Amino acid sequence: MRYDRDRVVQRMRTWESYLNEHALPRWDELPTLELYMDQVVALINGYLGFLPKEVGMDAVVTAAAINNYVRKKIVPAPIKKRYSRIHLAYLLMICSLKQSVSIAYIQQMIPVTLTEQQVRAVYDQFVEQHRRTTLYFVEQVNRVTPAILAEEKTDDERLSNVVTAFAVVAGLSRMATEKLLLMQEQETPEE
Repeated sequence: MRYDRDRVVQRMRTWESYLNEHALPRWDELPTLELYMDQVVALINGYLGFLPKEVGMDAVVTAAAINNYVRKKIVPAPIKKRYSRIHLAYLLMICSLKQSVSIAYIQQMIPVTLTEQQVRAVYDQFVEQHRRTTLYFVEQVNRVTPAILAEEKTDDERLSNVVTAFAVVAGLSRMATEKLLLMQEQETPEE
């Protein structure tokens, strides 16, 4: 792959700045008014603008994806085509988590049967953990990336090594997540 080192470094710094300043809204910061689908899509995409879009997609989530989540009972059904804070919380967690965890595991982590109080507690805990982990990630990137970029290689080789390092970390993180969820699943007594 060909990389423009200065452009990559500049974009990484911009992304780092964004991650340091960005935080998902807490439960009390989510709109209390019930929203229609187009409003939900715009809001979720605004909150999660830092996430990569799938190839060929202009948004993190679409109306079709939300309808699919409802149909598959991953998100509670809207009431009279209107979505509440519960729906927004589910969608923010799902769209964030699906970057690294399968939908089946997400269903295990946040079942659709939760009460509003349970959703609020799970969501606020998720937002807090998301923030702490984001800051930790930025710290680790700042610690590791300069060492890789200082290697005596070409810019393309160094930047390719950074990409590989991120890919390996992503894979290991996904594997650790799935192993922990499998252990939790195995320890859950049969009902």
